[in-house]
Amino acid sequence: MKSLLELKLAIAIIACALFMEGCSMEDPVPAPSDNLSALRDIVNLQIPANSGRWEIFGTPEYKGGVPGPTDYTTLVAELESSQSHWLENLKEPAGVNYVVPEAGRLWLREPFRQLLLKNKNSNADLSQLSNCRKYQTSLRKTGKPVGGFICEDASHLLIYLLLSAPQ
Repeated sequence: MKSLLELKLAIAIIACALFMEGCSMEDPVPAPSDNLSALRDIVNLQIPANSGRWEIFGTPEYKGGVPGPTDYTTLVAELESSQSHWLENLKEPAGVNYVVPEAGRLWLREPFRQLLLKNKNSNADLSQLSNCRKYQTSLRKTGKPVGGFICEDASHLLIYLLLSAPQ
């Protein structure tokens, strides 16, 4: 009788341990990617780049608890251009763009991060910036047009695209 009780107790302890291992109170945090091929599979990018980092995130960002609706889906990328002065190919000024509050990602180079932080949660007119241009492209799977802006700093390019926004 005692060994049966010990067996049941051991099974209960193992079951609880397995259950607790599978239940994390922390949700995985999306991380930026260095995979340019994966980025090119999502968005049509005609930008010559050797390397880069990018991230797609929703606004508001889900930080645990009960998830709410996502108002904006944004792509922020920083690429190292393989062609100097590539931005000169684009002529149209950046114009007015809504910059989501979370756009100033920590992994961005400081000039790009400061630009996004300075203009966060606003309709920013970037037309006066000589190193920024309007950027239009499309999503690969759906062909849906998406737009935003692209800025250059030395050989680095900041790409900011709103992939979805409230109607």
